[in-house]
Amino acid sequence: MKLCRIATVLAMLVFGATAAGAIELKDITYHTENAGKVVFSHKKHLEKKPRRDPLQCKACHENGKKAPEKANMAGMEKGKSCGACHNGRGAFALAACVRCHKVRDVSINVKQTGPVVFSHQKHLKKVQDCAKCHNALFKTGKNPPVTMTAMGKGESCGACHTGKQAFPLSDCQKCHPYRDKLYKVKDAGNVVFSHKAHIDLSFSCKDCHDSIFKPGKGNPKTSMAKMEEGKSCGVCHDGKKAFTVKSDCATCHKSS
Repeated sequence: MKLCRIATVLAMLVFGATAAGAIELKDITYHTENAGKVVFSHKKHLEKKPRRDPLQCKACHENGKKAPEKANMAGMEKGKSCGACHNGRGAFALAACVRCHKVRDVSINVKQTGPVVFSHQKHLKKVQDCAKCHNALFKTGKNPPVTMTAMGKGESCGACHTGKQAFPLSDCQKCHPYRDKLYKVKDAGNVVFSHKAHIDLSFSCKDCHDSIFKPGKGNPKTSMAKMEEGKSCGVCHDGKKAFTVKSDCATCHKSS
């Protein structure tokens, strides 16, 4: 009889261990409204961390019940849901947003110059507090377009890109893509305008845009006669600021 009881207890222990091992702990994906997907990993939370024992299931699940419904960030900051532990003491603080929210490059379409690519990763190397931009300057997710004029008044990117906290807005080429521009000239050889060559000579974008040329398409064709009168390229290529358009023809016109 005694052996029977021992066998029953052993069987219960084995069954309990088998049942516990059979629990499948899956990753849980939360779809946030404006900040991408957040993946909760049971495995990572149950791992032993330096200076801390692994979490027990009961730390989040009470009496086998499911964890509470997902909360918003405001609720978490009051200690609800993930905020019960992620307060900077029990675990990393909620302010470390990128530990949970996956960030990516944002492509901003600019009609005149082509797309500007905003890199979260590059900015996070210098500014690790997401709250510096969200939601003070930008909402998470899509934002309405902002003009350079508005940025110059401190809106959007202009809040930091002042030349003090970060490079000034006048360093256009650091954000806006630029490339060589080909002008086909039937009788005198094609002309290739190199943005890089002019920038390397310490010319700034505002030296030409928008006072002389509009960025992108829409600039009227010009002639050598007009350039010699000080229009178009002739504004600078007058023999003083830069070589003259009147005689240094071979510098720009290349024979095919």
